[in-house]
Amino acid sequence: MSTRALHELDTAMDAVDEFFDGVFAPLDAWLPELTERLVRELRQGRLTGAQLAALVEPDAHRILDAVDRPLYGAGYCASELVVSEGNPLAWWQGPERSLLASSTFGPGQAAIDLVRLEWYRVPEATGERHIAGPFVDYLCSNEITITSSIPVMHDGRFLGVICADVLVASLENALLPRLSGGADVTLVNAGGRVVVSSDAGYETGDRLPAADRRAEGSARSVSSRRYPFSLIARA
Repeated sequence: MSTRALHELDTAMDAVDEFFDGVFAPLDAWLPELTERLVRELRQGRLTGAQLAALVEPDAHRILDAVDRPLYGAGYCASELVVSEGNPLAWWQGPERSLLASSTFGPGQAAIDLVRLEWYRVPEATGERHIAGPFVDYLCSNEITITSSIPVMHDGRFLGVICADVLVASLENALLPRLSGGADVTLVNAGGRVVVSSDAGYETGDRLPAADRRAEGSARSVSSRRYPFSLIARA
């Protein structure tokens, strides 16, 4: 690829990083506030799901009302150290800012199902922020989704995760105009799954061939320095 094309690919990767910086920014700002409130509340004992929802709702709405990123859902999923009974997921979504009802999970299934999900289990295991997806979010939106999550920790204890969802359709609208610089460009996750692409040969969720991921032949790849993504362009 030409020097100009390589520069355009680097610039496109900067746009991806900038987008997800903006997704994480309100979560980073919320994290110390939420942690302090949880620690204060937990001195009186664990919370019910209803108490958790009341505690979280104003901040989750504030994050969703931000206009600089097309967030679909946001909230907090508590660990068993925080919630004694009821719904551990205080989560609001969509233009109506609807609370995800505990009935979504079925009786007794909430904690079991949630801890298995990537956006929960990876931050719990690593203590680090994580981006999960693309995946079909059968739990919330029934849409192809990217979930960004941050672990909530205090004194070495895992208290859950705070998260924000972006629908892939919204991600395409925000990023594709900035990714296409005269070449077909594909954004892939760490597993080689297509996130978004201007290449008509690929759809979200496709696994990119290993040769393309290695940027062999006419392909060229650039990896993010902060997030589990790479951009691959065809001349």
